[in-house]
Order: sequence, then C-alpha cells, then structure tokens
Amino acid sequence: MLVVLLLGAIAFDLSAVFLRQRQASSLAVDVANDLVTAALDEEAFRSDGVYRLDPVRAGDLGHALALASDLRDEVVDVEVTVVAPDAVEVRVVVSVEYVFARAIPGASDGTTVEASAMAVAG
Repeated sequence: MLVVLLLGAIAFDLSAVFLRQRQASSLAVDVANDLVTAALDEEAFRSDGVYRLDPVRAGDLGHALALASDLRDEVVDVEVTVVAPDAVEVRVVVSVEYVFARAIPGASDGTTVEASAMAVAG
C-alpha cells in the first residue's frame, strides 16, 4: 500500500512539472510574439523605413510582460535576445514546487523548468 501511495505522489508531482513546463512554453511564445510588434524602433522606422527592433526596449518589455503574467510569482529568469533586426528570442525559467515529494526525507522541495521561443515580424 505504501508503494502505491509513493508512486501516486511521484506521478502527481511530475504532472505538476509537466503542467508548469507547458505554461512556461506558452509564456515564452506569447512574450516573443508581443515583442516583435511592441519593441519596434519607431524612430528608426520613421527615418529610414527599415523594420528593426530596439534591443533595450525589447528587454524591458519582455521582463514587464513576463512579470505581468499569471506566472509572475514563479518566474525565476527572463532573457530577451534580439537575434536579427526583425526577430527576438525569449527564454523563461519558472519554478515548480512539489506537492508530495517534500514530505520524503532528502527530496528537494521543487525544481525549475525552462522554455524558449522565437518570433519573427512579418
């Protein structure tokens, strides 16, 4: 009986990790998609008509968007990189707290998951 309970607890905690991984992936995709529009260097675009992103603005907006999400309390790190004039890559690290594993002596209280996404304007 104890083995079944232990296996059920492990399955539950791993499903929480899987859920948080999917949420982190969704957050990275959403932030990257928003940044290719919102981080446009408007002044440069008006002067020469070339679409390009402002790296500083992209970084600031990326952090703000991630911290305004439902995962704001679990976000550990956000990295925003403008990889091309019209493309951005977003990497997020999110913490996951175990529900049952912390009751097991020597087990950690949680882990982190990482997700990244890239978006290109156009």
